Amino acid sequence: MKKSHSILWAKIIGLAVFICSQQACQHAPISFTPAQPPNLANYNDLPVFGSEKVQLPLSAIVSPQTMSLTTNSFLHQWSLTADSFAQQGHQLYLVGISTQTAIANPDIIIAAFKQRQKHMANTQVLTAVQAACYDSMRFRASLHSIGISINCMATTKLKSELLWQFWDNQAVNEVNIATIKRNLKLNKHIGAFTGSEIDLAFRKQLLGSQHPYNQNINNNAVIDELTHSSLSALHTELRQQLQWHLFAPQFSPQLTNTKAQTLKANTLKTNSLKTNSSKTQIAQHVTSLPSWLLTEKPDSSHSAFDSSAQTSAQTSAKASTINSSTVETSTAKDKILYIIDAPDTVQTQVRIGLVTATADATVQDANTCQMIAALLGRGYSGRLFYDLREVRGLSYGVYGRCVNAPLSQYMYFYGSTALENSSAFIKGMLDHLSLITEQNASQNEINATVTYLQGKQQLSLDSPFGKESLYIRQLLSGQTTAEFSQGMKQLQQLTPMQLLQQANTLSLTTPIVVLRGDADKISADLQQKLPTWELRQLQPD
Repeated sequence: MKKSHSILWAKIIGLAVFICSQQACQHAPISFTPAQPPNLANYNDLPVFGSEKVQLPLSAIVSPQTMSLTTNSFLHQWSLTADSFAQQGHQLYLVGISTQTAIANPDIIIAAFKQRQKHMANTQVLTAVQAACYDSMRFRASLHSIGISINCMATTKLKSELLWQFWDNQAVNEVNIATIKRNLKLNKHIGAFTGSEIDLAFRKQLLGSQHPYNQNINNNAVIDELTHSSLSALHTELRQQLQWHLFAPQFSPQLTNTKAQTLKANTLKTNSLKTNSSKTQIAQHVTSLPSWLLTEKPDSSHSAFDSSAQTSAQTSAKASTINSSTVETSTAKDKILYIIDAPDTVQTQVRIGLVTATADATVQDANTCQMIAALLGRGYSGRLFYDLREVRGLSYGVYGRCVNAPLSQYMYFYGSTALENSSAFIKGMLDHLSLITEQNASQNEINATVTYLQGKQQLSLDSPFGKESLYIRQLLSGQTTAEFSQGMKQLQQLTPMQLLQQANTLSLTTPIVVLRGDADKISADLQQKLPTWELRQLQPD
């Protein structure tokens, strides 16, 4: 009897424990963070910009000494001091650019180049120097440029040969297609966690699904059907599209003293962008040109290295693209929150942005885009970071950026937050965008932002391949060095009223908003805190 009584109690206790454990596993009600009005930092105690205490000299953007190698390729050299030569004297950087059209599938080309780099390093008998050169190679790509850099203790001629070989006729014939496809698809899955998935979805909503920037990367149809034949055709077509720029030290330490002094003397006499026999002879000392570059007829739209022609053609292309590809977003004033549903995620990723360029975009347009993006999203001292992280603790970081590309100019803001902070975080970002159109920023805050932009440019110039990257941006913009430098000088004269007027020319109160998070859990709070916004689910590609 006692035994059966004990068994009964054991069963009752076990059942009670089971019921309690099941209840404990159920989701507790989420306590969502309340919204707050924007908080701004106090800039009143900062010294006035322009005084001796804070005046920063504007570093001149120096053009390189340039010589034509062919009608479609150019050698650029900056003078190197003894100190800079120690750091940069062994670097070469080969960049192909497309100023008027976006590059098709640069992700596939870069994946193929990385495969070729491994294939060459693993199958060839290499000297220690050659092995070091292959190991130092780095690949960079955007939708308007593809670059390969090298940094090793070889002759400049050898290094240039190693760079040019990636564009030879049969350069991609022996790469592993299956590996390329697998890596590209793996990158897409990784992107769901790193943020590239939401970036792609956001850019489609921002620019329009038919915009070249959304058609020419992560193209699943092209990746799925990729073969050696289609890859070779893509490689050849792209090679004919690009205009070539090789950046090299002013003179190579491998040359004899006599050759180095002659090269230096001749280079100093040359005028930028003018071809003559002495420049051709100089070029032969520092580079080795592939046969296809000497014989292949380039795309006529990219053969002339002429700033005015580039500007005219690029403006026309930009106008056409903007007018045809952004209609669905630039004319719509509806307030829509696009949600990529990610069940059971504990954080919400956010992207907010707007197109800022017009068909006849000017330096002033770029200034407005840069200034507002930096004032709100320049990291620790930006309004968003200060308020949403430092004051309210809603995020580890929230940032802004201006993208000034040949076929589109836009600004966007991005960050991540915990699930319970989602609505307060998004509303905080939107409130700050609206506030900048309603209230003057202080002159000190504007000056601090300009100082940040100026310092950012200086750091870029001092970084590895910084001058080269800035110069490529200048070429893609179709501007001269003087025009490119004009923007920073204009920003130094910016007043609070001018910034307010510029902000009100943009659709800051109706930006494109895309977030990735658990839709079931956050939708009700979003609707409560943002009642004028429509929630719409979005399926990423």
